[in-house]
Amino acid sequence: MKFLTYTFFGILFASLFNACETDVDLNAPYKSTTIVFGLLDPGADTQFVKITKTFLGNGNNLEYAQIRDSSEYQWEEFNFIHLEEYNPNTGNVLNTFTLQEMSITNKDVNGIFYGPEQTVYFLPTPNGLNSNAMYRIVVDFVSRPDVQAETNVIPATSVFFQSPQENLGLSLASVNTVTGAIDYRDEVSIRWTPIDNAEIYDLSLRMYYKEKVYADDALTVLVSETTKFVDWNIGTFNADDLDLNSGYYNLTFNAEPYFAYLGNSIPTDNRVRREVGTYDGNKTRAFELRMGLANEELKTYINVNSPVTGIIQERPSYTNILGGLGLFASRASSYVYNIPLEAGNNTTNINALVNGIYTADLNFCDPNPNNNEFSCN
Repeated sequence: MKFLTYTFFGILFASLFNACETDVDLNAPYKSTTIVFGLLDPGADTQFVKITKTFLGNGNNLEYAQIRDSSEYQWEEFNFIHLEEYNPNTGNVLNTFTLQEMSITNKDVNGIFYGPEQTVYFLPTPNGLNSNAMYRIVVDFVSRPDVQAETNVIPATSVFFQSPQENLGLSLASVNTVTGAIDYRDEVSIRWTPIDNAEIYDLSLRMYYKEKVYADDALTVLVSETTKFVDWNIGTFNADDLDLNSGYYNLTFNAEPYFAYLGNSIPTDNRVRREVGTYDGNKTRAFELRMGLANEELKTYINVNSPVTGIIQERPSYTNILGGLGLFASRASSYVYNIPLEAGNNTTNINALVNGIYTADLNFCDPNPNNNEFSCN
């Protein structure tokens, strides 16, 4: 009896499997979605926007990603791509600009997607953008749903640095008057005015130097000289986390990691001498403070896409594109150029570069001929 029962169920399962479709389509019904990515920079002379689409194939989608037509639209598929400038208080459109198509050839070919050619859409802005206005991008298609997005812009030209300034340097080190030991300062101050619409400030310190390569250990036969620089990231800061004092944001950083970074980033070579900055007849100009700014939309995008560190590994998605996916936001940059090597008439910074534990083997010197102790002459 058990044999008959097993035989019956075996025949039943076999008939069920034979009745099923053997070809399984893992792809759900597919609908292409427009992706827009653009970061308006009010100080730039050209604005760029990337407009692509999602794709799905029956084969290996990594292979489809390498095909340009899988992701890009043809120009004939658009009625127009407009950037509208409007008054945020009244909503009245002040200007309407038309973006044009451009093919560029600098896409990294080592990524997942196609390269080196790619299509971008651009708008010349020789006078920059109006920092008091809002901007709306409108992508109007011939035969598919339109998309749009809007953002404010950051008035980066309003940034004023109280410290450092072009004639006010940064004191990165001091010298113990008793022992002569070098002390790296742990509270180097940077102060600047808050900027409307800026929610993130990213700061870095750039040091310029001229690298002279010699053919001999005595450094007498010059082979070549090259102007170089090294960037050190001070940090990225949310506006809400910064201290506001007398109308200025104030942050401090420890200089010792900076000197350690220089020591680890620049190779030691006994036949290389490095002149710090450029002497202009008055001061040696060596540093540049570089600031990147991001508005609320870009801040949210960065925070959402930051590395997951908690137990829950699911990442929420973020887009501010109506009718599509992506990001339309604003960024800007501000700089303090030609910062002196020293604060005042000190020689502590060059002393730390020449004699400090992290950089003593890098053969730094000061091109100022009046600096008798540390001059390159």
